[in-house]
Amino acid sequence: METENTELVTAEEPSLCQFEFNVTIPEEDDAFKVFQKRYVFKRNVIKSIGFGILGIGFLVNSIIHPDQVMSFILMAVCAAAVVMIWYNNVKIRRSLMEALKMLEDDRYIFTLYGDRFRIETIVPEEERAAEDFEEIPPQEFELNDPLLDAVEKDDKFVIIVKRATIYVLPKRCMDDSQTETVREKLKAVRL
Repeated sequence: METENTELVTAEEPSLCQFEFNVTIPEEDDAFKVFQKRYVFKRNVIKSIGFGILGIGFLVNSIIHPDQVMSFILMAVCAAAVVMIWYNNVKIRRSLMEALKMLEDDRYIFTLYGDRFRIETIVPEEERAAEDFEEIPPQEFELNDPLLDAVEKDDKFVIIVKRATIYVLPKRCMDDSQTETVREKLKAVRL
């Protein structure tokens, strides 16, 4: 008995919307501030309160026992730790923006489906022709992923994946119906 070897071909689900976009450094900077406010700020406040309480303890001890120089030194260390906690956020953001400058001209395609979205990098033909070119696979994410978060700002959508990766979708690259479609789908992933 002979069996036919047939392949099951599934049609790609039609997209709800698709658009091409790029991201400027100011948009990236603002999106990273959103990320820091959402995921870093609370931890920094807790650390600052901890070091602040220790510093106050050392201050009180230095008032009670002014001959103990170590209390003054430890109070200064606590104050320096609080300053460094907050300065590191600024330093990290500046370094990241400097690194992202080389990606500022890159273009992407955002495709939204009923239950997921995809972001693809558009690679110019001259880069594709290079010998060492490696295809950049599209990134695809399920909308019901619990590690997905989205924030809408006046001029953009900020999508945060696993508290580590930030995608910026500028509204300037969408028409009104695309903006509304993205807004409705991303409402479900907001924390």
